[in-house]
Amino acid sequence: MTTRTMPLYGLQIFAVAAHHLSFTLAARELCLTQGAVSKQIAQLEAQLGYPLFRREVRKLSLSAQGEALLPYVGRALGTLEKGLAAAREARNRLRLKAPSCASRWLLRQLQAFSQVHPDIEVELTSLHDHGIDFGKEPFDLAITYGAHIPPGGRLLFEEQLTPVCSPALLRRSGKPLACPADLAGFTLLHPTRDRQDWQQWLHAANADTVNPASGQLFDTLDQAMNAALQGFGVSLGDVTLLEEELAEGALLAPMGPVLATGKCYAVVVPGEGKVVEAVGVFAHWLEGPKPSTEPRFIRTSMRSL
Repeated sequence: MTTRTMPLYGLQIFAVAAHHLSFTLAARELCLTQGAVSKQIAQLEAQLGYPLFRREVRKLSLSAQGEALLPYVGRALGTLEKGLAAAREARNRLRLKAPSCASRWLLRQLQAFSQVHPDIEVELTSLHDHGIDFGKEPFDLAITYGAHIPPGGRLLFEEQLTPVCSPALLRRSGKPLACPADLAGFTLLHPTRDRQDWQQWLHAANADTVNPASGQLFDTLDQAMNAALQGFGVSLGDVTLLEEELAEGALLAPMGPVLATGKCYAVVVPGEGKVVEAVGVFAHWLEGPKPSTEPRFIRTSMRSL
């Protein structure tokens, strides 16, 4: 007998009848008639070629074959039920990979998404690895960061950097911070240990009097942003990732210009055959209306050189 011809319905009825040792009680649990249960058991026995029950006057007991089969049927049905439950959960659950530098922005997006789609659960994994390989990594969807959009990816927004700091830092220092040269009087917060962001921005702003090697180093953009919020110094921040902090005044962008680095954030879905239903919903939502790429507090823009 192959799985294609396996009498699953009959085996389910057999398991219930064997539990009660009564066709009448089994029929009551299954919402069937006693005759229907008896017929299904008879058909199952005919298909298997051996009896499963010994039928005596006012007494039903398992045959030797029935006793041998029952534990296997019970385990198989239990495993099948777990599989069906997992499939139901997977329909509305997606595993998302994202770069750690986008965590602050992404957490706000997830909170807003859950209010619109409370039935979809998003499992977020934030990593320093900014790419994705669906063939090797256990994710349904990814947000990537880099100079190129991966295959299957669609642009979310371009990276645009500008100096940011807390209002408290300006009040405490009493120093002006209105042009790139003024940065020489403040601690630069580096979101990466290679100091590349500040080097790139200062070069593009022609701020030759500011030493890009000075300041405090951090491992992640999120750490640098937390330090900026606490008034530790001036960091470079992406105007889209920090949209809420800038709009609320928790951070200020005291000067232009904004630097378009040539890098971008993209949402990437796997190829056909691996996409679960929730992925399309979430990806479409992320690609919805975007914040302005030229906020009012930025007067000039420049491209990376």
